[in-house]
Amino acid sequence: MHLMLFIDELRMREDGPMLRGLLLRLQRDWNTTCSLVLPQDLPEDLHWLREDGFGAETVLTMPPTGPLWIRQRAAQSLASQVHRSPPDIVLCIGTGLHPEAEATARHIECPVVISTWTVEDTKLASAKMEHVGAWVAPTPALAARLTRRVGSELVQCIRPGIERPEDVRDELGLAPTLALLACDGDPDVVQGVLAGLEPVVSVLPELQICMELDASDGHQAWRQADARGLLDHVSTIADATQVRSLLTTCDLIVHPHRGTRVRTLVLEAMAAGRAILSAPPQELDWLIDDETAVIVDGTSGEEWAAALLQVLEHPGRRLSIANGAVDRIVNFHDPDQQAAAWAELLTGVSDGVSYPFTGQEST
Repeated sequence: MHLMLFIDELRMREDGPMLRGLLLRLQRDWNTTCSLVLPQDLPEDLHWLREDGFGAETVLTMPPTGPLWIRQRAAQSLASQVHRSPPDIVLCIGTGLHPEAEATARHIECPVVISTWTVEDTKLASAKMEHVGAWVAPTPALAARLTRRVGSELVQCIRPGIERPEDVRDELGLAPTLALLACDGDPDVVQGVLAGLEPVVSVLPELQICMELDASDGHQAWRQADARGLLDHVSTIADATQVRSLLTTCDLIVHPHRGTRVRTLVLEAMAAGRAILSAPPQELDWLIDDETAVIVDGTSGEEWAAALLQVLEHPGRRLSIANGAVDRIVNFHDPDQQAAAWAELLTGVSDGVSYPFTGQEST
């Protein structure tokens, strides 16, 4: 089977290790040839993909796109690049390039599969998109949203596959480390986390905090950290995915985001046996209170301080959450099972078969 793959910029950054492992298994174990489509105007921080391609056998260049007639011209260009061996199916991971992926599938006359990752992504699903052979979601809750829009015959739930690292450190180092993700997220939650950290650093003065601060939206969180005397403990990064190997070895990962943004970085931290503190997650079934994470319902500094100290000062509690997280990854996010599910779906769609979503994978 020849697969033409579109991946939007967000998913390229968020899911690099998972995507690389998936393509490796599809090519090695499932006789799949993969052609990765990269925009001609690829951002500078992703230029390395022109040579690397996540391990895809062929890297294709897509001209700049825009209105319908320009997308059609881009589709013609891509089709000409694979005219000797046209793809059997087009896969679009993330919805940032879904118009281009659908236009290309129409031009080549093959089906397209669209992989959604947020509630906003699911709202794009429509039964009128005739070339879409399947809609895929990473959680049963998001799959159920798709089902309400297009029916169960076109929906599949495939969870991300996550590799377990070889070396896992169980105990805190001499200077405990904490990664605070998405400081541009829910402002009330971020404010509560920072308020909670103020008493925590008085108890654990060696605590080191790495804050993910978006350059355009992170100023408020930085000012709050300054006002609470945290800057001596803080380092910042604009995008946690750029230093994922560092952040996934932090002793504690704090995820103050109430939205449905799927971050495989968090799953990788769980696989590494890191403890997770999170605001109540929407649609993300891998964050389960007292099993795989500590969920903090409120936004007060007192609540977050209590939760932070409970995990940082009590090794048994931290180890229990970490072990639960690892078990969840092992049981629900096996990369070989992920590749097998994708191979079955893609082969079935290219052959005109549908796989009704039943919602039975909810636990």
